[in-house]
Amino acid sequence: MRLLAHPCVFATVTLLACTTSARAERPEDNYWLRIEGYYAKAESTARVDATNGQTGTVIEFEKDLGLSETKATAAFLLGARFFDNWRTEFEYYELKRNSSRVIDREISWGDTVYPISARLDASFDSTIYRWSTGYSFIKSTEAELGASLGLHVTSFGLALSGSTGEGGALQTERREQTVPLPTLGLYGTYAFSPEISMNGRADVLYLSYNEYSGRLLNFNLGVDWRFTKNFGVGVGYRFVDYQLDITRNSWHGEVNYKFSGPTVYLNAAF
Repeated sequence: MRLLAHPCVFATVTLLACTTSARAERPEDNYWLRIEGYYAKAESTARVDATNGQTGTVIEFEKDLGLSETKATAAFLLGARFFDNWRTEFEYYELKRNSSRVIDREISWGDTVYPISARLDASFDSTIYRWSTGYSFIKSTEAELGASLGLHVTSFGLALSGSTGEGGALQTERREQTVPLPTLGLYGTYAFSPEISMNGRADVLYLSYNEYSGRLLNFNLGVDWRFTKNFGVGVGYRFVDYQLDITRNSWHGEVNYKFSGPTVYLNAAF
């Protein structure tokens, strides 16, 4: 496995982690839970090559197939601290969309070619599980800064279904793949007062390993208001940029997406 980090990316991540962010927890919290509403703007493309090696069509799902560019979804996060400076987190969120559209160009998807004017039903689903363990090398009652190692697991489900011509049978091509990617991360928190704090996290990966190659950038920024000792609300911003080339027998091609948008959340910490 080859794991590379671009210096510019790490410099940006370091600055963000030290100055701003969007997690609900504070340095004095031992356990935390966050329930988040996320309004995501999506840009997603994919390609599936034929089994004979012919390169498939690169599809822009929002432009070519009419998938919604925006959608509201939910995210959940659990975290815990141990041995004072160590911490672990688990996060889950998903984005599922589908559409139906008459296409204005020929599309080759796997071993099926859909002609111009065919009506295609399309779906693009992704489910993300993020786990990380980090060490805080700076930790006081007001501030925390640390680095983490983690695993970013994404399950994809992409499908096209439609007729291959006049009087032709309905053809469905579906690809599913679960990709576990290790990540390096930085996180930071600063409490301006007992009520107001800024928190954040950024995870990055450049990977070339057997059947996969690509990159991942995932970060969150925001502001938290703790209206009681144990409960708070916040607003923030989430950004995910995921690019992956796949060379498996079941799926030879690529998948790329960007999700970005504002978040609101409710948190509890103890």
